[in-house]
Amino acid sequence: MHDTLGKEQIYVAVDLLILTEHAARLKLLLSRRPQEPFSGRWALPGRFVGMDESAETSAQLLLMEMLGTQKLYMEQLYTFTDIHRDPRGRVISIAYLVVVPWKEMDPLIREHAEGYQLCDVETGRELLRITDLDGREMQEADFAFDHERIVRTGIQRIQGKLNYTPIGFAFLNDPEGFSLSEVQEIHEAILGYALDPSNFRRQMLKQYEESGTLSQTEKTEIRRRGRPAALYQWKDRRQTQWQTENS
Repeated sequence: MHDTLGKEQIYVAVDLLILTEHAARLKLLLSRRPQEPFSGRWALPGRFVGMDESAETSAQLLLMEMLGTQKLYMEQLYTFTDIHRDPRGRVISIAYLVVVPWKEMDPLIREHAEGYQLCDVETGRELLRITDLDGREMQEADFAFDHERIVRTGIQRIQGKLNYTPIGFAFLNDPEGFSLSEVQEIHEAILGYALDPSNFRRQMLKQYEESGTLSQTEKTEIRRRGRPAALYQWKDRRQTQWQTENS
């Protein structure tokens, strides 16, 4: 579909920047384009918006096709309107940032191993490095369209939101039982540097326990060393699922 585009028409597409976290590493879902333009280059999952669809509906449908669920954190990231971003014609892309817990991402990769690849994202205060399964660092020229720019925009967005939103909790595999060290691991994977455990714990409890969205359970996590860790639950799922605002 859309191998060629009308030169006097404007098309709207949605692209999904899908992130997960596993083993203290932030990961990005990409696929190689099988056809021109940019055949063989890495691309974000995307589709053209239908005449009877809103951009949000189109993004939700694509996510449902891929993962079979829409109960994920998803927010509109940015609208990319560069005139020459698609050599086929005038295409505007509305990008969405999606957070997928590892337990839901892993089956997708196993089922579509040839279609998708999870790439490591190494971040820092002045760093963004994306590497493929062979450990090769990707350059801007390795991406289709302006998808490298979309990735950078999305990583900067999620890093900026960590301090004032609960977006880090959206990565949790089990919102009903997790330790604060798990949440810290997620934050460190996104930021790219270590955080002081005491300060992090104090910040999380002050920010979310007092509001009632984070509460300690009666369960504990057995560790190899030290005392068992208290397990918490996240109560307000609406804050870590579909977000319709362009925040």
